[in-house]
Amino acid sequence: MITVKAPAVYVHEANILEHSGSRIAQLGQHALIIAGESAWKAVQPNLLPSLEEHKVKFHVQLFHGEVTTGQIDTFTLQAFDLDVDLIIGVGGGKVLDLSKAVAEQAQLPIVTVPTIAATCAAWSALTVLYDEQGQSAGYRPLRRSPNLVLVDPHILASAPRRYLAAGIGDTLVKWHEFAVNLSGNATSLTLRNSVSTAKLALDILEAHAIDVYESTDITGSTPQFRDVADAIIVLAGLVGSISDGSLHAAIAHGLHDSLTKSPETHASLHGEKVAFGLFTQWILEGRAGDELHELLTLLHKLNLPITLAQLGIQQQSREAAARIAAGLQLREGSAAHLSFGVSATQVTEAILEADRIGQTFIESSNSIESNGSITKFTESVESHENSSYTKEVSSL
Repeated sequence: MITVKAPAVYVHEANILEHSGSRIAQLGQHALIIAGESAWKAVQPNLLPSLEEHKVKFHVQLFHGEVTTGQIDTFTLQAFDLDVDLIIGVGGGKVLDLSKAVAEQAQLPIVTVPTIAATCAAWSALTVLYDEQGQSAGYRPLRRSPNLVLVDPHILASAPRRYLAAGIGDTLVKWHEFAVNLSGNATSLTLRNSVSTAKLALDILEAHAIDVYESTDITGSTPQFRDVADAIIVLAGLVGSISDGSLHAAIAHGLHDSLTKSPETHASLHGEKVAFGLFTQWILEGRAGDELHELLTLLHKLNLPITLAQLGIQQQSREAAARIAAGLQLREGSAAHLSFGVSATQVTEAILEADRIGQTFIESSNSIESNGSITKFTESVESHENSSYTKEVSSL
């Protein structure tokens, strides 16, 4: 059975919030607005006058912390107590994930207003759960995607560029995560659809991501910015919108979930952890040195982490790598679709190899800035075939 979950309406338009009241009023007349503090400051001047104009009452509740089942229950009870007939989520991924879960639990329509382009949370029918300590606690699939998604490009473009980079990283991963599953599951229509959609997102990001990230424009008015933002929200969201229940191994996201178990990484964003997960996956795949150099160049230009230290992990690297590898949980049976191994030993060695190559790349980049030499990194990737990682896994 194939299921499709996507928003009823998605609008990406300059100054859309100034004209949002008429659309929102069609869904409800009394809203609980759940928002992050910075996000609320960004949208309030444009959103509230439009709500008031169309006589939509609202109650604002700022959200801090983690998306836990307890927080979802608390906000759901508040929605019942206020007798609202609509939820509006305003902010980044955690706020939007919380808002979607509250709306579903309270059986209310939901409007999402992303204020950063860091994930596809505004689109997806999924809530990522954490515990009170910020550790991954699984996922809550939702019955439906939001009723309405409102995207103002100026708000997205005005946000700190770090969030945009994280969104680019998260979206880059999609194709690489899904495509490696085709070798063992090529008959799945939904997997082929996900791979094709993810490839379109990848093409857009490879063409425009760096220029958009490095641009000083905060209007979000260029076609390139709009394409990148839509790749992060729409295309990445579409990748997971169609399902037939078949399995796929999501290695980079699995490593993200494991990394959340290390308190040192909690200052890193979702897309930053996932980016390092992709780098590790490429090591597991046995990618060649020139391919690794291309990926590292892209990640480094986006200031995405390519070493454990950049993720906040400063302690002895082998111990940390073994702990991360042990925490990698793939859906049962999904690893059989891969053409490479993902045992705890293989993943541990791949993390260490990624960290080593990443450190060398950074050192070489600093060297290039000072004297133009890339010798050290070239020697490092040339030694990849004879590395301890290759020797370890070849004996398994």
